[in-house]
Amino acid sequence: MKWYKDSPDEGDYVVVSITDIDKNSAYADLEEYEGQRGLIHISEVARSWIQDVTKELSEGEKTVAQVIEIGDGSINLSLKRVNEKQKKDAMARWNKEKKASTFLEQLADELDMSTDEIYEEVGFKLQEEFGTSFTGFEISVGEEERLLEMFDEKTVEAIQEVARENINLKQEKFEGEIRLEFEQGDGVRRIREAFEDLGDAVEAKYVSAPKYAITAWGRNPELAKKRMDEAVDSIREKAEELEGTFEFSKA
Repeated sequence: MKWYKDSPDEGDYVVVSITDIDKNSAYADLEEYEGQRGLIHISEVARSWIQDVTKELSEGEKTVAQVIEIGDGSINLSLKRVNEKQKKDAMARWNKEKKASTFLEQLADELDMSTDEIYEEVGFKLQEEFGTSFTGFEISVGEEERLLEMFDEKTVEAIQEVARENINLKQEKFEGEIRLEFEQGDGVRRIREAFEDLGDAVEAKYVSAPKYAITAWGRNPELAKKRMDEAVDSIREKAEELEGTFEFSKA
């Protein structure tokens, strides 16, 4: 994987792989920054006092460190300043970005670009904007307007195609109930028309007159709710236009 920055900033949490260890310190490769290496002094290994780093760390071990100082060609790291949530978040970011590297390779084929070009033109921009390029793929279907501010339509469509093929975009759901009535003789037609444009990942089902169940899915709860809000607003506007009565309630 590649990262949009050449080196981390002080305060960053980075995934590292422990390499050389001696009694007083250890070196670690920064997984997200090719060719970058940091030093972990014995005083930054654990919150409690330790006598020998070799008894605390193992070569090849992957963990998360905080960058505490960047000098002239040196990076000092700390393990003891990283709590469990920070460690979990950094590892999740790294794992997502590893997955996204395969998405970017597929996108390069779709857009007839080299790997270097796809990172420069797409990957790095997604990383900088969303924290990971994976997140850019993740939201591409439900929030395409954000990507259209960054890329042309052809690129956004290609990103969406790769996302649909590789990511379960219906992980979370938001459910509700709609009451929709028309007193006109062609009420069935009007109901069908009111529900015809629900948007991506939204589904409405008849329960019993005048009730309908509506469900919106998203990769996260916020996206599911956003899709529900947009679908409900669309149905409400159409119902008013067609002279019907409309009510919505959360399930």
